[in-house]
Amino acid sequence: MNIIPETLLKANLVKRHNRFVAEVILNGSPETVYVPNTGRLSELALPGADVLLSPINGKYRYKILYIINNNYPVMIDSTYSNRLFHKLLLDKKVPGLENFKLIRREPAIGNHRFDFLIEADGKEKFLELKSCTLFHKNTASFPDAVSERASEHVKLLAGTGKGIIVFFILKHNMQYFIPNYHTDFTFYETLKKHKEHIDIKALSIQYNDSLEITGLKEIPFIIPEVKPCGIFIILIKLDNSPSQDNLNEYLLLCGKDETDIFRRVKNLRNNLKKFPAVEGINFNGMKIITDLPVVTANTDISKLDSSFSIKESKGKPVLISGDWRIYSFKENPAEKQWFWDEILKLRFNSDNENLSDIYL
Repeated sequence: MNIIPETLLKANLVKRHNRFVAEVILNGSPETVYVPNTGRLSELALPGADVLLSPINGKYRYKILYIINNNYPVMIDSTYSNRLFHKLLLDKKVPGLENFKLIRREPAIGNHRFDFLIEADGKEKFLELKSCTLFHKNTASFPDAVSERASEHVKLLAGTGKGIIVFFILKHNMQYFIPNYHTDFTFYETLKKHKEHIDIKALSIQYNDSLEITGLKEIPFIIPEVKPCGIFIILIKLDNSPSQDNLNEYLLLCGKDETDIFRRVKNLRNNLKKFPAVEGINFNGMKIITDLPVVTANTDISKLDSSFSIKESKGKPVLISGDWRIYSFKENPAEKQWFWDEILKLRFNSDNENLSDIYL
């Protein structure tokens, strides 16, 4: 991106206070702005990230429309992206849907509404749009958080026999799409089960340097065969008890499970207080910030040492064993770009650049 449109203002993200509100630095002064996306955006909405603001009428003067990721903008406004897709649909610029016309928006089936009802050659289709803001290198993925609603939509679309699900990829020049089984294994299983009964499309938005949208590009949609085994990473904030004074404030508790890491993470979440003390660490009273499963057949957790051990501003190992790793950090690693780079590298296997060779 070389040119910022006159309608947008560049700012720097200080902190996302909650799902809907963030603080930025605009023209050297703090400004509270609206965040038009309920997703986690964990890999994008990091302190220090550049953002592009759009003026709005409401409680706040501006909303975040784009977050800059690897020098290119990612649209995060889910409402705006829906309007954008609607316009592209009307302008016959959606690959594979050029012959369809719009019947109505938000058609209902039972208690659920889909985004569009479209028709071609006398055949109607329900179309559900899923905005995708999760990326690693040339790969896009959805969802960025567990979404029971998304799984339910897949089941309902499959049941109609005339459903289309579009993963609307809001970053330029992506080459592959895979469902994010690391975060939502149920969604992955649901999509895999019903893939023959739904028309699935992954469409990557195309911008020029002035942020003008030049079109959509259909990219390969890949559903790999994976099992729920792998490595789990749990980020914990310590309490302030004197017994913990010798530790930094944040810990990564890492382990493995060769059967079901999601069940293992759930059990740890429910029973962290009962977790035995390790190396003088008492887990009672600690707060779990997030858990980050990594679905992989390679459960050798020693590979985590290069990701999280002492290196620049990274952590120090507190425990290293065949089955466990604990790393300690002075600052919250989830607010650092390097941390998410490492997580995405572990999850999306950046050592293998050509996903078509792996999965197709």
